[in-house]
Amino acid sequence: MKNFINKFKIPTLLGLGIIIIGIGAGVFLTLKEQSFISKASPDSTPQNITLSNISDDSINISWQTSAPTVSFISFGQSNPDEQTILDERDTGSPKPHTMHYVTIKNLLPKTTYQYKIITSKISTETLKFTTAAPLFAQTGFQPIIGSVLDNNTPVDEAIVYLSIADATTESALAKNSGNFLIPISQLRKADLSDSFPLTDAAIAKLTIISGKGQASALFKLEDAKEGLPPISLGADLDLTTSNYDTSKYDLNGDGKINAADNAIILQNFGPNLKDKRADLNKDGVVDQEDLDLMAKQINQ
Repeated sequence: MKNFINKFKIPTLLGLGIIIIGIGAGVFLTLKEQSFISKASPDSTPQNITLSNISDDSINISWQTSAPTVSFISFGQSNPDEQTILDERDTGSPKPHTMHYVTIKNLLPKTTYQYKIITSKISTETLKFTTAAPLFAQTGFQPIIGSVLDNNTPVDEAIVYLSIADATTESALAKNSGNFLIPISQLRKADLSDSFPLTDAAIAKLTIISGKGQASALFKLEDAKEGLPPISLGADLDLTTSNYDTSKYDLNGDGKINAADNAIILQNFGPNLKDKRADLNKDGVVDQEDLDLMAKQINQ
């Protein structure tokens, strides 16, 4: 009887040992993966998710991550996994960004879609957006044009949002040169029911979000017809005040009028100007008259 029991004693103990080791390894790997995800999550979690440029057949969805992350959107009518759309800067394969900007096209008017943002190992809950009805009239206003700087250097990755009370949010990417252009000819009411009735006196706000910082600017549409002054990260400008008349002299957008702005005029001196803003009197050439105008502002 003892021999019979001994036959199974060693294999049983060996089996129990293997089981215990296996459980321990599984717990270790599980905790390790949980630790990895918990460390990665704060950097790759989508923040400031914003819907903008909503039309009858397209929409833009943008968001921010703390660290450069590969991210994209899946969406559909019946479920959010029908199609996948990459960041509009990515071709072929997704690339890591901190500012993410996805444009979804070829949508149906007045239709609700479901979507998810997939970033690293994280997927958001199912979210929704609804497209607008077609427009039969346009506002007739020109696009809002400007530039974003960081210490006098063009910002290479930023999203610029345009907001007007009771209207939809519009947006654009700041390109490598720091320039942006936001069309408002098809601006809609916030409820998407119709085009928004714009006037020259309407006050708009630009909100600029970048991995390097933020900025904002208030302005009247009538003052933006010739382009806005450059906006530096960290600035909070109010161009609706009388100070706007002098803001065209702030050529580097740092909120000050000084020798740095004068240097930009000197860099563009002559008929072949690279920066049209240096032509302060708009006569087609940067010359002594422009230097005199700048000197007058600096000495005030």
